[in-house]
Amino acid sequence: MDDIDTAIASLEGWEEAKSNLAGCIIHFQYIERLLSISISALSGIDQEVGDIVTNEMSFRARLATFSALLTHRAETGQLPKDIEELIKRIIRAEQERNRLVHSLWVFAEDKPGVINRQKSSIRKNRYSTQDEDVSLEELEETESSFVGIIDDIFYTLTKYYPSIEKKLQDAEI
Repeated sequence: MDDIDTAIASLEGWEEAKSNLAGCIIHFQYIERLLSISISALSGIDQEVGDIVTNEMSFRARLATFSALLTHRAETGQLPKDIEELIKRIIRAEQERNRLVHSLWVFAEDKPGVINRQKSSIRKNRYSTQDEDVSLEELEETESSFVGIIDDIFYTLTKYYPSIEKKLQDAEI
């Protein structure tokens, strides 16, 4: 592959990476929205009232409320293992979303199929930077994992809490 072909492939990868990054952000927003809808449904309140209640909640507060309501409504008073695992996956998704959002993404001209992630921080009064190459496949996997979480929230809630299925289906996502 000559320099021009490499540059073209890198540019095409850059465009694909931007699309994947946008997809990750959009799908994470759907996770947030679905948590709000679920809180309303599990609480037995009108969706508009639920939106008012959850609108100013941080993501962690929404997730904690969601988890508490699931636990409260569980017949045994404990969450089933698959719901516990789903909540862990949602926590990891939030961490990944934060990593994506709080990074600078840079075009890697000489590396087709890769973009560069740059992160700077101040810890213990010292400024530091991190640089890493991220493959397009990794971004695609992240986006797919977010989509999987959305599907699993619907599936899990309708499995354990069938009384709220209609509210979930009727909600605006």
